[in-house]
Amino acid sequence: MSAGGGGDEIACEARPESLDPIFAFLDRHCAGVTDRQAAFAIRLAAEEVCANVIAHGYPGGEAGPIRVRFEHRPGALAVTVEDRAIPFDPADAPPPPIEEPWDVRPIGGVGWYLVRRMVDEVHHEARPGGGNRVTLVKRLADQPAGTSEIVT
Repeated sequence: MSAGGGGDEIACEARPESLDPIFAFLDRHCAGVTDRQAAFAIRLAAEEVCANVIAHGYPGGEAGPIRVRFEHRPGALAVTVEDRAIPFDPADAPPPPIEEPWDVRPIGGVGWYLVRRMVDEVHHEARPGGGNRVTLVKRLADQPAGTSEIVT
């Protein structure tokens, strides 16, 4: 496991035991954010993206790399998750049947719905050579919309 770029990035193998260090990394960066609601939202969304990469991204249970970058941009928070996993565009994730009663709904399937509800922007890029880059952006409450520059 390594941290680089001034402590704003963590890279490790996409294994279940890597979740704790990734979540601790996110917690450290969110702790300094005064907009607690935005910090909670981006942390929860990033947690879901990382858990999905680890659970579903690499076939056959083999681990590959996962890199998580946290940025406190002017007017927004951004988390970028990069992998070399099977290409997956979150726009292709079907909406969950949230109208159905809990007792008849299939287990799972609400992760990307939650991510889209928690953050203001979700950007996906297929990486050259394979893999994905997902950038999540949450605008800070004390900043008007449109004040953050999003580079994807």
